[in-house]
Amino acid sequence: MNHFHNTEKITILTFFLVLNEKLSLLNDHWSIMKQANDLREENILLTHKCANTFWSEYNELSLFLNHISAQLIQIRPCSTSCEYIEHEQNKYNQLATDFSNQQIKFQEFFQQHSLQLLNLILNNQQETEDIQRCIHELEQEWNRIQTDLTICHKELSEAMIKSVEFNSKLENVQIWFDDKSNLTTTVENNDEFEHIRIFKEHLDNKYIDIINLKQDYTDIEQQTANIIEEKTNHVQEQFGEIDSKWMQLKDQIQEQ
Repeated sequence: MNHFHNTEKITILTFFLVLNEKLSLLNDHWSIMKQANDLREENILLTHKCANTFWSEYNELSLFLNHISAQLIQIRPCSTSCEYIEHEQNKYNQLATDFSNQQIKFQEFFQQHSLQLLNLILNNQQETEDIQRCIHELEQEWNRIQTDLTICHKELSEAMIKSVEFNSKLENVQIWFDDKSNLTTTVENNDEFEHIRIFKEHLDNKYIDIINLKQDYTDIEQQTANIIEEKTNHVQEQFGEIDSKWMQLKDQIQEQ
């Protein structure tokens, strides 16, 4: 009888041990499932957060680059007016400064936000390709504007050199005519006649200088559709005064 009870107790004990082991395995499995679910939810939340950050930065940088591009197109690095070119240079300097100030944000976008999002969506091929395409397009636009800024800076520098040269030549011609405007020479001997002849040669040469100056002016100003009207009129007035002085001196010479 005792042997029967002992056997029954062992059987019950074994049952509970097996049951406890199964419950333990079930708890372990449930714990693993819960951890996996929590991790999945955490990854979803992290992906959502990273995606929001990515698109927010992407849109901000895109708008910024569009703004820089639109403003850069408005800069006309060509004029006979040094003041105008300085004005355009100031606009360029502001754009270059703004562009430089965005460099850190641009690097963070590519080296941090983009890589983090790509790592999170690694198993989603379509979405990964879409994100990579957007990143590539933004990078191409950034590089293009960087190149355009470099070209604009070079063109402004060259335009200033041409403007300075043009205005220097124009001033020299004006000074020459101002100095010769009071010609009172009369032909009384051969020396005076020779003086008049040489002066006429100089006057003819100045006429060629005037033609070359007008051509330089046309070549410079026709490259831009945004000519400052006041400066254009001023230069044209200067040419008008020079033409008038040239004609006066020519008439004086013919009268000798």
